[in-house]
Amino acid sequence: MAKKQKTGSGSGKKIGRGNPPKHTQFQKGQSGNKKGRPKGSKNLSTYIMEAARDHVTATVGGRTRKISKIQATAMQLATKAAGGNQAAMGKFLDWVDEIETRVAQADSVSAQHSRHRSPPCGL
Repeated sequence: MAKKQKTGSGSGKKIGRGNPPKHTQFQKGQSGNKKGRPKGSKNLSTYIMEAARDHVTATVGGRTRKISKIQATAMQLATKAAGGNQAAMGKFLDWVDEIETRVAQADSVSAQHSRHRSPPCGL
């Protein structure tokens, strides 16, 4: 077991495991990693989602429209899958299956919540 030491000033405060000396602790408002990630900087997933939400001009049904990049990508994948591209078919069907599974799970959860609700007051 670690020995408990007392400060030299005689204040009676213990120093040891879990109780470091006050002069070695971080000062208020200071971090231990001064050159760490700056406030407001973004991570990779934020950049990817921003890029996916950007808009592009695309011709859909003979008309020029502005759609998000993620929507354009989904449309291209569906078009390639419909054209016979095996890799696109597999990816597209996997995504459709995943989305249908999520919707089914969400529906079952909301159905369970609606069954377990108490009746409104006064009935």
